[in-house]
Amino acid sequence: MSVMARHVEAWLSAPVWQQLGIGWLAGLTALLVTLMLTPLVREMAVRFGWVARPVGDRWGRRAVARLGGVAMFAGFVTAVLIWAPLEPRVIGLLGGTVLVFLLGLLDDIRRMPAHTKLVGQLLIGCVVVLSGIRVEVSAWPWLSIPLSVFWFVLVMNAFNLLDNMDGLAAGVGAIAAAFCVVHAALAGERIVAMLAVILCGTCLGFLLLNFPPAKIYMGDSGSHFLGLSLAALALLGGWRHSTHLLSVLAVPSLILAVPIFDTCFVTVQRLAHRLHPFVGGRDHVSHRLAILGLSTRQTVIALYGLSASLGVLSVVSLSLRPLATVVMWLFALTGFVLVGSYLSNVKVYRLSRTPAEAEEEPDRPVTLIDTMLMHKRRLVEILVDFVLVGGVYVVAYLLRFEGALTRDLQQLIVQSLPVILVVKLTSFAACGVYRGIWRYLSLPDVVTVFKAVTLGSVGSALAVLYLWRFGGYSRAVFIIDWMLTFFAVGGSRVLERLLDEWISAASAQGTPLVIIGAGDTGARVLRALKDEGHARRVIGLLDDNVRTHGDRIHGVPVLGGRGRLPELIQGAGVREILIAMSDPPGELLHYIQRCCEPHGASWKIVTAGIMHAPE
Repeated sequence: MSVMARHVEAWLSAPVWQQLGIGWLAGLTALLVTLMLTPLVREMAVRFGWVARPVGDRWGRRAVARLGGVAMFAGFVTAVLIWAPLEPRVIGLLGGTVLVFLLGLLDDIRRMPAHTKLVGQLLIGCVVVLSGIRVEVSAWPWLSIPLSVFWFVLVMNAFNLLDNMDGLAAGVGAIAAAFCVVHAALAGERIVAMLAVILCGTCLGFLLLNFPPAKIYMGDSGSHFLGLSLAALALLGGWRHSTHLLSVLAVPSLILAVPIFDTCFVTVQRLAHRLHPFVGGRDHVSHRLAILGLSTRQTVIALYGLSASLGVLSVVSLSLRPLATVVMWLFALTGFVLVGSYLSNVKVYRLSRTPAEAEEEPDRPVTLIDTMLMHKRRLVEILVDFVLVGGVYVVAYLLRFEGALTRDLQQLIVQSLPVILVVKLTSFAACGVYRGIWRYLSLPDVVTVFKAVTLGSVGSALAVLYLWRFGGYSRAVFIIDWMLTFFAVGGSRVLERLLDEWISAASAQGTPLVIIGAGDTGARVLRALKDEGHARRVIGLLDDNVRTHGDRIHGVPVLGGRGRLPELIQGAGVREILIAMSDPPGELLHYIQRCCEPHGASWKIVTAGIMHAPE
């Protein structure tokens, strides 16, 4: 027996804290090997011309070396061979990663047709499944093989598509691997935990040179290797033997939710715009966030945060009952639908065809699908409310009965839920909930939601009373359901405004300006400027009323009196001043003029939403 084999055997029989220490040594080995090899691979790629150059349909605007996946693969395999016991699952994972790495490397060096690459991915997925790495569905054993192969192919392509911005795929991969460590440790899967630590170290070692601005890209060899490894590790947990299919899928899909969402979102958007779903483009989630105003680093870090949040949610789901896990999973899915609806409004596709294209492709008749897409906004709203109403009703029962739902209570839910959905959605439509625009949500819209939710809850209670005389039903459930439904439906409408506010605050783009006047007119002007987008950026308000100093209006601070104007013009680069007063005094106008003229700043009077140029 070799020295390393004896170390591994001792590790398996050691206490948990000692096993974790050896596991981190394995991860450190992968990190250091990857970190040392990445510059060498970069130099080799530059020498042989394996460089990603800027093209019109891709995001990058710099020539960057490719083939970073070579260093990642070498770091991972080296650490596995040194530290991990070569049991069947480890051998199966190594065999699959070798095959998928070679497939991606071949695609990096010599581009392969999409269908050829897909066939290769399917074959590799079958090889990994035959090694014993698969999802086990006890209720439907025949489903495990096709479901597992589909999972491997989906995640491989998801990471391939996610590798569209500096540091994104490597960072999300490191976070996903870290949560695989947590899940494997909780399930007692010590070897899986070590493999996940090694993969996390591999991603972190590569990320040091891949974080914006990237000095090297991982390429298809890296993204395919990373996708298959994470897909396999996400399945190698204690939950894979669950008899509930959605419970089996919930944890892995939450761990890898960001790349999966990006893939599904891009595919749907391209099909809706009659584009090929398997070609490169600048229409990914990350690209749309950047177009809205976030920098590359802000975009990447925001998606890191989303990935980590969903990872925490996956850990929380382990302590929930299957029904609660399904509801939580549906709420997370609804959140992605809302975010996808918001991002779909970003203009990334060409709006009109050229004359040559119009002549080559005559207008075709409008189909039912086209008609549905024209009204996709309302369809999304109704779908979101459908999920929220049904999910909240179940959550109300879970809260009322402290998570313990007997068979009789579940039968009551199944019996009454169709009636609840019909009554509430009808009430929403009758009260005009689907006539508002979420981006311009105002207090009257919130009142409308409150009326609709209240009417729906009262109508639901009356329907249950009429149909079943409230036999076995809890009145407290309907009160809890009313409150939660208002917060859920109202919150879904507020989400778009919150995203607008967050992106506006994070991007800090546009012409900096100051508003003079912190009264009602100033608040209205500020609201209008926020609604118009990123063309102008309000850095603060000025008002001579000392009682307003330090206050915030729509999130913008009142910085002080007029005396701070010269400082803001010179120090903060303010080039536009809006005077939000109905009748500004003449001496104030002369003061503003004296401050603006030496620096070329402009100023205007704003009354009742109308801009008046200075006389």
